[in-house]
Amino acid sequence: MSIFSEYNNFRYIYPPRPETAMDPAQLDGTGPGWIAQPKYNGSCAVVFINGRKDYRIYNRHGETLTLQKPISYTALNDCDKYMVLCGEYLNKNKIGEGNSLFNHKFIIWDILVWKGQYLIGQTFEQRLILLHALFGTSRAFVTGKGITMFEHLHTTGVDDVLMAPSYENYFKALYDEIIHTDLYEGLVLKKAAAKLELGFREKNNFSWQVKARKPTNIYKF
Repeated sequence: MSIFSEYNNFRYIYPPRPETAMDPAQLDGTGPGWIAQPKYNGSCAVVFINGRKDYRIYNRHGETLTLQKPISYTALNDCDKYMVLCGEYLNKNKIGEGNSLFNHKFIIWDILVWKGQYLIGQTFEQRLILLHALFGTSRAFVTGKGITMFEHLHTTGVDDVLMAPSYENYFKALYDEIIHTDLYEGLVLKKAAAKLELGFREKNNFSWQVKARKPTNIYKF
């Protein structure tokens, strides 16, 4: 067992993020063994939940995120030990799937610590299985007005917290579909068998990820 497997006291962990960008036209040439998740247009964030009472949320630079709508992050934890989730905090006034503003929500796309165990050595696929076991795969959200169905989001049972779905093939067709929604920047492809490494430095775990983004005035992809 890794000497870093115990996570009993707060220490900031930088989120795994892709550094390399690829031309979306090459998406179907990646070969087997990759998993794609939508790339959401918000602020990359890390939530540290110490049991059911307290939490801290930071951006990818280790700075506290402010001006948030209150969200019951602690309801995501089912024990009295640390859970650390990576995701996207939506704070950029983007239009979602229902053609309306979709803001001040948190979308989970990875888990780094569970029940006080830093998941060093666990593959990305294993961590996805854990997330699905914790939160399910439902795309339905029940409100007082009825049921809302999402195409590219899973619900978690906690208001304003969702989870990124995962895809194993047809990446180019998926990309072509989602980029027409303002909320989605493109895709992030991750190697299913890649093992989690330490994240105490800002650039970490980037060798097994690549992003394919829709062009803007700043970059082509």
